[in-house]
Amino acid sequence: MKPFSRVLATCISTMFLGAVMLLAQAPRGGQSDTDPPNPVFWSKQQIRDTASTLKSRVNPDTHNAGTALIPSANLIYREGDSGSEIHEKVADIIFVHEGEGVVLIGGKIVGGKQERPDEIRGTSIDGGIRYPIASGDSVYIPANMAHQFFVEKGKHFVITIVKVPSSR
Repeated sequence: MKPFSRVLATCISTMFLGAVMLLAQAPRGGQSDTDPPNPVFWSKQQIRDTASTLKSRVNPDTHNAGTALIPSANLIYREGDSGSEIHEKVADIIFVHEGEGVVLIGGKIVGGKQERPDEIRGTSIDGGIRYPIASGDSVYIPANMAHQFFVEKGKHFVITIVKVPSSR
């Protein structure tokens, strides 16, 4: 019986050690706040597939759905207008994957309220410049600058927004 006890103890110890190692490697508390240290590649097809799943999750109040690709980059599917917003400490770099719309940049935010730290949301923008956007376009929006998205009824766009800490 002693050899069996030893084998059993060894198996239990090995399983316990394996479980501890797996737990040590598991992410804690949700998604990390830091970007990964290694390269990440998304193919055109992966972006299309992800956008397709986002289309089915569009919030009727905000007209969009999004998912984090990495902490500093989000993929957004939008099929209607947004409210206005200002990011006080980060700039946005936007890459348009598909569809078309308009981004209004600059001017004065109307009805602006602090929604969360370093972010102001409003209802519209007074002034600014309208930039038509379509697949293949890119846009840079400096930190602390009002911006708002517009999409015609029946149309949509898919974008990646990369948040970049302001150097100003």
